[in-house]
Amino acid sequence: MKELILATGLGMMVPFAVWVRGGAVLGKRLWILMGLLPFLQPGLPQLDFAVLSWGADWPGLVSGIEVSAFDLLGLAIYVGLARPPLRSPFSIILALYLVAVLLSIGQAAEPTAAFFYFWQICRAALLLIVVARASTDPKVAGNLLTGMALGVVLECALTAYQRFGLGIVQTSGTFAHQNTLGLVLHLAVLPQVALLLAGRRSWATILVPLTGMATVVLTTSRAALLYAALGLVLIYVLSSLRHLTLRKGLLGIAGCCVALSFAPLAVTSFEKRFERDPLREEEYDERAAFERAATAILLGNPLGVGANHYVYVAKNFGYSERAGVIANEGNRNNLVHNAYLLAASETGWFGLVAFVLLLGYPLVTTFRIGWPSRAGPEGDLLIGLGVGLLMVCLHSTLEYILLLRDSLYLLAVAIGLILGVAYQVQVRAHMPASMPASMRSLSPRPERKALRPAT
Repeated sequence: MKELILATGLGMMVPFAVWVRGGAVLGKRLWILMGLLPFLQPGLPQLDFAVLSWGADWPGLVSGIEVSAFDLLGLAIYVGLARPPLRSPFSIILALYLVAVLLSIGQAAEPTAAFFYFWQICRAALLLIVVARASTDPKVAGNLLTGMALGVVLECALTAYQRFGLGIVQTSGTFAHQNTLGLVLHLAVLPQVALLLAGRRSWATILVPLTGMATVVLTTSRAALLYAALGLVLIYVLSSLRHLTLRKGLLGIAGCCVALSFAPLAVTSFEKRFERDPLREEEYDERAAFERAATAILLGNPLGVGANHYVYVAKNFGYSERAGVIANEGNRNNLVHNAYLLAASETGWFGLVAFVLLLGYPLVTTFRIGWPSRAGPEGDLLIGLGVGLLMVCLHSTLEYILLLRDSLYLLAVAIGLILGVAYQVQVRAHMPASMPASMRSLSPRPERKALRPAT
């Protein structure tokens, strides 16, 4: 069945690319699907096609070469998209990280396993490029945000069913783990909060903050709840510093009331979690043990041990044992709970620098371009995306899940949006003062014209 779906998808790529080339796709709802698919894909394994799979035989981030329906859709759009590529220093940074991962294959004991991760990064890079080029059109950016908003609502419905219908304490929605859901929500919820504070009124700006907060609470993840709360406070402070109004003051009071209303659910959720699985960090701090192992690997192998090789090296070359990781398969086959240490131990110092730049450049861009822009919603959207990305960066000091496929998809969409919307702001800054307001809106009505990059 999967082979038939894959063959059908490949066969439809050419006519679909031709359709995209015609430009009509930019005025359609396809981009809502592109924003929603990162939330749907984890729950639809039928749309994943394994070209090569090692399954449980390889304990790492990736265990094979996969192609998903999402990848095929992104590739078809890339081939057919008529918009010229963005000229951005980020292209160099993305290339540096790809080179770092590619070079690490030469350090790997199992080069094929290292290539698995390189393939996964290439898939995310393709999506990022497609979104960045397409979201220079304000309508595309708005539709992508709508798709992500639908994803948040979907996750809220699923986590509510998992908690109250199935009795699951730590709910994960469509994702494999609650921490993954908690991480990606930063990228989808906080931009809508920023738009709400900026005065945008829509179902998404009202519903997404509420359902997003509820979903974070239902994950019963300490880090997810901490950074979600920090992100909400930071966005409110930044928005108030940009322009404080009575409306924002009232929204702040309403937000505090809503947060207090979620407090009983949060308390009971964590009580149930720790009743079933008490904390034993005073007896055994697993995170610290993993970090000691990863640090030792990096110091002993400045060039890295190969992408997708942390567990293999830590387990078979004594690093986990010397770091004090408990000697059972479950613990020894686990990854260091820190995305930066994981990237560093596998791809070396060069890979760590490239990875930090990969996250740092779009983060700086959001504030460098978004903060001075106060004439339209694009600046507030950039601030929201920037705070969401900042929370992901901080959250990743406690988790490795940013490097998993499902998280990378959402990260690619978010960074692509940042680059595309930043382009919109820069183009608008160079427009004559007499330019129609219809060309300055993030989500223009159908009759309005959309910005296009200069050729």
